[in-house]
Amino acid sequence: MQSRIDYAFKSKILNEHSDLLVKQKRASLYQYSLNRLYEDGVILYALRSDKEGFMPYNDLYTYCAQNGLLNELKECMKINHAEYERTKRLKNRISTMLLSGCCFITLTFNDNTLSTTSEKQRRVAVSRYLKEYGCMYVANIDYGAKNKREHYHALINCDKIDFSNWRKYGNLNAERVKNKDIESDKIKLSKYIAKLSNHAIKETTKRSCLIYSR
Repeated sequence: MQSRIDYAFKSKILNEHSDLLVKQKRASLYQYSLNRLYEDGVILYALRSDKEGFMPYNDLYTYCAQNGLLNELKECMKINHAEYERTKRLKNRISTMLLSGCCFITLTFNDNTLSTTSEKQRRVAVSRYLKEYGCMYVANIDYGAKNKREHYHALINCDKIDFSNWRKYGNLNAERVKNKDIESDKIKLSKYIAKLSNHAIKETTKRSCLIYSR
């Protein structure tokens, strides 16, 4: 049985221990780089002498043990691993979408929609709007950096966007994604969307806020 996720603790890690998240990720990269060096003789980024901030995992574990942060370190491992798996799945989906063309859209809500609907209802409205196209898509909630205003970003596997069906909720901006460099585009987009999913994790959020087509 899958262990129950402590969303409050997860939110605390994201908000108060972002430095530990980075250290844990870099320690994992350092260990991976060591393994590649031993197996293939390849010197990766984390082992180059001019790079700082990478430490052996044993050193990080000792640091956390001395500072009472072992539970936090364990949670950082879970968060970083989940982000890695999520990004890998997104890369595969996005690469498929880029091959046939897609659009990156931002869906915002007007004041009336924000005041008369719940976050769940707005999420359903976004999902229904995207489903109308009958193609692949992935979307995610985000909040304005300054005003914290809720909106959504989506990548959708089509060439033409229907603005009229969204006007009752708010505004919509769309940009055609150029696929001249598919590998570069998919890495950039998948990291961006995966990063946004962490922004949506709060004490009141009980699930990931990524929206996928089936």
